[in-house]
Amino acid sequence: MDEVIELLKEIKEKLKEMDEKIENFMGFFELSKEELEEIRRDIEAYERGELEGIDLEEAKRLLNVQG
Repeated sequence: MDEVIELLKEIKEKLKEMDEKIENFMGFFELSKEELEEIRRDIEAYERGELEGIDLEEAKRLLNVQG
């Protein structure tokens, strides 16, 4: 019985993670034209080597995000 409960907890957590990812993805389509244009310019600048990227751990540190 404990195994079933643990499995259900894992399933619940994965569903919660999927919901967050879907919400973030859908939010992309709600961006304004100006925001989409800014993202396009940033991508082009990055491809030309004019925009410095940072890794995920550095971004988390800068934003003071846990996890």
